[in-house]
Amino acid sequence: MPTNTDDSSSGSIDAEQAVSGVFKLLSHHRRRIAVQYLATQVGTTSVSDVADQIALLEGEHTRDRYERICTSLVHTHLPKLADGGAIEYDPDQEVVELRDQAAGMLPYLEVAAD
Repeated sequence: MPTNTDDSSSGSIDAEQAVSGVFKLLSHHRRRIAVQYLATQVGTTSVSDVADQIALLEGEHTRDRYERICTSLVHTHLPKLADGGAIEYDPDQEVVELRDQAAGMLPYLEVAAD
């Protein structure tokens, strides 16, 4: 007697894991700001422009704060976004670009903002 296997449960598990991955990737406010900002840009954007935007939104745009933001972007946040497939990051050129695949993340940013 043949058994009927239902693959829909594995599909929903994969979808849940994908959503969990997006939320984990966007769990830090600097990564959310970076993705939101990059979504408004065409082509590559300098890391310094992303850091400027974050400093402005955090409300403290001092040189020291800017340098700390740059450091956190370069060493933590941009590599994590790149590993997650959201951005293309070139550390040698110090530029970043939102990948087409990141469009699926944008609705989650709207939910996080509510």
